[in-house]
Amino acid sequence: MITCKLTGDTGKPIKAHIIPRAFYELPSQKEGSGKLVGNGSHIFPKKLPIGIYDSTIVTQKGENIFEAWDNYATQLLLNDKIVFDEIKKQDQLIGWQLANYNYSLLKLFSLSILWRAHASSHNVFKKVKLGPHEAKIRKLLLTNDADVPDQYSVIIYKWIDDGFGPVIMDPFREKYDGVNFYRFYCGRYIFFIKVDSLRTTGAFRYTQLTPKKNLIIIARNLKNSKEFPLMQKIAMENSRHAPFKK
Repeated sequence: MITCKLTGDTGKPIKAHIIPRAFYELPSQKEGSGKLVGNGSHIFPKKLPIGIYDSTIVTQKGENIFEAWDNYATQLLLNDKIVFDEIKKQDQLIGWQLANYNYSLLKLFSLSILWRAHASSHNVFKKVKLGPHEAKIRKLLLTNDADVPDQYSVIIYKWIDDGFGPVIMDPFREKYDGVNFYRFYCGRYIFFIKVDSLRTTGAFRYTQLTPKKNLIIIARNLKNSKEFPLMQKIAMENSRHAPFKK
């Protein structure tokens, strides 16, 4: 029995995924299982056949609160039947947009993975520390309140390279224009979630989730990113530690 960190009730612990399992291994792709990559050089990539879960966070009552948000994000972002319009500049793909989506469900999904990472005892999420923001975010989740776009802003990127398959990396905090964001790697997607009282600025302000406006997802080229050398290292380590076959 545990005390649910979300609802405060006592009950049987649930093996709760911090990031929904579907984001680790996309059914429509053939590249294989996702790989967990540590940001430290001492951590080797590991296969994640069922994703990362934690039995110390919630009871069934708490898990039920996440269900609608997880289902919506999975259907919206991983369902090939939902067609996003491409955004191009001089014939170069720079992103995608969708006119009709549920801002509240997607925003609460984003805040829920942020909160779950903070509440988790798993070593992968040790860098996510919300401090005084934890109680505020937990209240938003409990009251089903997505609040205004500029509070805990959410910006979503998507890889446009398929060579390495879906990859999950340790989330971490970083600054953009002096504003604190947490970066979450969710398979084909990267979520930037603001945890700061400062105003969202620059390009992030125009692409953050906003009600009654198009959902904008920014294209990110893996080969031109700082993550690419690490992805190459993953491939090398996987090959080096693969079992020998005659």
